[in-house]
Amino acid sequence: MDMRDNQIIKCPMPDGGVIAKGFYNAGPMLKDDTNGPTDEDSRMQVVCNVNKADFAKYVEKIKASGARVYLENTMADDGCIGFEYNSIPYHAIFSSKRNEIRIIEDPSSLPLDKFEYSEKGDRKTLLYAYALYYDPANRCEINTVNCGMVYIVRLSDGSLFVVDGGYVFQHSKEANDALFKFMYDLADKQEDGKIRISCWYFTHGHDDHTDGCTRLLERFHDKINLERVMHGFQSRKLCGGFSPAYLDMKEAVQKYYPNVKTLKMHTGQKFNLSDMTVEVIYAAEDVISADAFDVMPLRDFNATSTIIKLTINGQRLMLLGDTSAETEAFTEQYGNPEVWKADMVQVAHHCFNYLPKMYEWVSAPVASVPNRFYGAHAHDNIHKLREVLKYIKDNQIYYSGDATYEFEATENGFVNTASYPLVGKEFDMSWSHKHTV
Repeated sequence: MDMRDNQIIKCPMPDGGVIAKGFYNAGPMLKDDTNGPTDEDSRMQVVCNVNKADFAKYVEKIKASGARVYLENTMADDGCIGFEYNSIPYHAIFSSKRNEIRIIEDPSSLPLDKFEYSEKGDRKTLLYAYALYYDPANRCEINTVNCGMVYIVRLSDGSLFVVDGGYVFQHSKEANDALFKFMYDLADKQEDGKIRISCWYFTHGHDDHTDGCTRLLERFHDKINLERVMHGFQSRKLCGGFSPAYLDMKEAVQKYYPNVKTLKMHTGQKFNLSDMTVEVIYAAEDVISADAFDVMPLRDFNATSTIIKLTINGQRLMLLGDTSAETEAFTEQYGNPEVWKADMVQVAHHCFNYLPKMYEWVSAPVASVPNRFYGAHAHDNIHKLREVLKYIKDNQIYYSGDATYEFEATENGFVNTASYPLVGKEFDMSWSHKHTV
């Protein structure tokens, strides 16, 4: 392979345009990069001054190179291709608004076609917004909190897709026992008596989104087969704001599931997990400028939340994580708001963020709020909630601080089919982080 000027990553590059000097370190998968880069780190190079025709020629060049192509996807005027070259996965995405092709080398990920699976079962696919205990006064107290979230999808093959995990203060022994029992009763049992978590997805590296996984695996790993983990965590050095406890989650996964399948998430990826389709709408690396690879321009760490769309039985759920106004502003300028439309939305950051344009793009008639009713309607939050309520039909807004809500995706949209009481209250000091600083 002939190397072009400034080329660092070792895959075919576009013939046109200019390769920006340097690269962006997008961080590792499960390794700890506290003390610097690791051999798992993803790297991104950017080719500037290109157009749609240049990208089409690049796609043909990749196919002619002997690379194994496993993804081609189009998002409005943008496109992406995923391919394996010399046994390493790469993801290339064309941005029409920036006239750039961004190419990411992913040594710690599996190629999408080896990560995904399409085997279906005869179980009804159901979505759960799981109830966690939130502070009654919408505050962060000595043993309560007003954030954290957990979502669970029981797929048609009887396995579970889990989103985030909740905060340490939401995982008293009673609450943690209840979460495991809920999952265990919900999932099909394998021959060894264990349940399958086909994939655990983390929106971002704050401990109110990772702690529940850590404690659950520490206590119940002998009853769980965890098959996949995916996230879009960035480099700890370049992206300040990580809660150190997210490293506990990484350690638990590596310790108990050394052969787990892993995926770093990038905008434009689209793949199946049983009967559910996952599409990545936004990843934090999208905001990086080609002339400042060593600068993360996001001031709010919550804007590093990867945003995905889940499609279940034709109905679309938008998971926003804790995303913020910086994501909204970036998408308006450089992204594709037209691909955000969905049938249900997870209200961002526990209803703390004002995102009027984002909720207009989504225009979802059903909403799930990872907070209690009181917290979402508090004085500081009610005007933010109103931007969600503009699109809600028949009062279909559900607060997972008050109960666990079950939804079925029907031809008429997501329908609430059951609810279950909250289990667990204030934290009992029965567990603590290893990483606290």
